[in-house]
Amino acid sequence: MDSMARLDVKDKDPFAHAEDEPKDNISTGGFVFRALFRYLKIFIFVYGITAAIYYYVFGNFPGL
Repeated sequence: MDSMARLDVKDKDPFAHAEDEPKDNISTGGFVFRALFRYLKIFIFVYGITAAIYYYVFGNFPGL
């Protein structure tokens, strides 16, 4: 049994659904907020790992 969905090759026009509304219609502010929040989480995670390694090597936290 094949669980993969087959591609619809009958629709040859790539712009046939160009006028459809986007699935997640957010404002510019929402887009910027999501991007900042995403990269802030990554920064905090990487900084936490780096601070733990720094503490292990030098015995104190960076900046304290």
